[in-house]
Amino acid sequence: MSSKNARIVYKPQGSREEYFVYAYPGELKKWRTDKSIPLTDVVDSFDIFEILGGGNDGIAGRASKQRLENAFGTSNNTEVIEIILKDGAIHSTVEPGNFATFNETRGKGAATAENAVGIHN
Repeated sequence: MSSKNARIVYKPQGSREEYFVYAYPGELKKWRTDKSIPLTDVVDSFDIFEILGGGNDGIAGRASKQRLENAFGTSNNTEVIEIILKDGAIHSTVEPGNFATFNETRGKGAATAENAVGIHN
C-alpha cells in the first residue's frame, strides 16, 4: 500500500454536489478490476466528505446520512464508498502530514513562541 492518498471525487448526475473519499490510487486501480481486494486496503478511512456549500472550494465536512440517502439512495457508508470508488475521478494526491493544521491540545489562544506571554506561560 502506498503512503500517498488521493481524493476520489464523485458528482451525482444532475447535481452540483460533490462527494469524496480518500483512497490509495494504486490500490484503487487494482480494486476496480479485482473486487476481492478488501476496501480497508483501498480507502484511507470510511468517512465520506462533501464541500459545504457546494463547489470545489470551501470547507469539507462529513456528509450526513440524509444527504447520502438523497444522493445515492442509501446511507450505508460501505455501499456509498463503493459507488464513489467505482465511478469517481482521482484528484490531487496528498502526502501524509502535508496538511495545514493547528495544535488543538495547546488550548484557545495559546502562544506558540517560547518567550511569548500567554495563558499557558
